Parts: sequence; structure tokens; C-alpha cells
Amino acid sequence: MKKWTSISPTNEELRWQSLSKVLNDRGAVNQYVEWKGPTKDFEDISTLDEFDHVRLSSSIGPQVLKRLKVQSSWATLIGVIDGMVKTEHGWWPLCALYESFGQILIRVGQELDMRGSVLVAGAGGIARTTISAFFKAGFKDFLVTNFKEDEADRLIKDVRSKLFGLRIQWVPMEKIVLLPGDSTALVNCTPSIEENELLRELSYLNFLKRPGFLFDSNRYPKSSILVQEAYDSGVNVIDGIEIASRADVLWAKWAFGVDLALDDYRKVFQETLKA
Repeated sequence: MKKWTSISPTNEELRWQSLSKVLNDRGAVNQYVEWKGPTKDFEDISTLDEFDHVRLSSSIGPQVLKRLKVQSSWATLIGVIDGMVKTEHGWWPLCALYESFGQILIRVGQELDMRGSVLVAGAGGIARTTISAFFKAGFKDFLVTNFKEDEADRLIKDVRSKLFGLRIQWVPMEKIVLLPGDSTALVNCTPSIEENELLRELSYLNFLKRPGFLFDSNRYPKSSILVQEAYDSGVNVIDGIEIASRADVLWAKWAFGVDLALDDYRKVFQETLKA
């Protein structure tokens, strides 16, 4: 029986327990164990020896990656992982979120105008993963907006040094409404909470070529003002539930060798969120 856990500063226990049940129902005998150790300051990989599979939040993944002796060249390049599987050679890092974005971009590829830019809201691990996925799909121009300019500046300098041919620039929050309508997609990697003033600025969607696409990483059952305005404006919306569901289905295959039906799992995911 495979044991696994998740290390994250946010509580997603219901999600993992639900996924564990789905896997058991499919014959992949497993046990999800709630992580009781440190999260934000996690450092000691040896404490994971009892597990076969570990999920990691985008904020913790990069610091874990630095402590791994074996890793893929692409994981090293993007600097973000969201989990690991145990192999005979040790922990092997993977990023299902990156692959999830990749699958979606392939699915909607014919509707995306690669001549336009991608506006990314946020400067953390999800933003970094997003830029890497869109760049691999063929996009070259990126805009980054964020609450803190210094965080965005670090992100911009890092991805610019690693992704050859990428063009990226910073956009202050107060300048969003002044952007021309040249962007193909908006990717929101910031929280969908009422206190998030950035969402209100983004919700004007003046910078998007119509119809355009919104990729929202949030998984809250209630739509934010940004998602609501996108639907009202006829913008194509890829919600966080689809993005995360694809990531879970990928992990089910990678870690347990089980092929889950995406549509069926998404329904389970939505019911779990409502709970």
C-alpha cells in the first residue's frame, strides 16, 4: 500500500482525502496521511522517508527542489515543482500544474493568438509555472503585475535569464487600465478575496483582445469579480477547478498508475469544494 502526504500552508485535507478515496475505489490501494510537520520552513527531506508520494504547494516546492540531488533539466529550468515520487534513485520531482497548463493550451490552441501578450497577475510559483507553460506553447511576450514590485522584479529577472527569446515587462497596478487591447490571455495567480484590489483593476479586461481567455488559478466555488466580469464580457474562462483537476489526474497516473476520467473526477472535485 502506498502512503502519501501533502505539505502546504493552506488546508486542502478534504481534497486529498477525496482523491485518496477515488484511487482506492479504482483499486489503487493507498493511504493519505495528514502532514503534521513544519510547512513554511520545511527543510529536512529525510522526514519524508515513510512516504511513497508527496504533494507540495507552489510556495514550498522551490525550496524542496534545492535540496534534491536528482532532478530533471526542465524542473531545474523553471525552478518549480508541486510534488515528488519515490524511485530507487531517490525522490524524483515533477510539476503537474505545468503539465496541466500544457494540456489546456493544446486543447484551446487554435483559439489563441500567439501574436498577443500574456498578462500574468502574481509573482510566485504559480506565475513562474504559467510563464514557462505559455512560453513552451509558443508565446514570447509577457506582462507581469503584482502587489509588490520587488517580487515581480525577481521573477522577471529569473525567467528572462532562463527562457531564451522571452520578452517580459512589469506593469504597475495603476497602469493596467492604460494598457492597449493587445493581450491574448490573462492568468490570475492571486487570491480571489474581496480585499484583493488587483482583481478589481483586472476585471475591466480592457487589455484583452476579444474574446480572449482568462485562466484563473483559484478553486473557490464562488466566482470572484474577475471571473464574473469575464463571463459577462464573453471572455473564455478556464477556471481553477479544471486546472487543479487535470493536475490531480496527472498525479494519479504518475504516482499510482491509474487513469482517471477527467470529467468524472472534476465532478467529485466540485462536490468536495462545496463541502
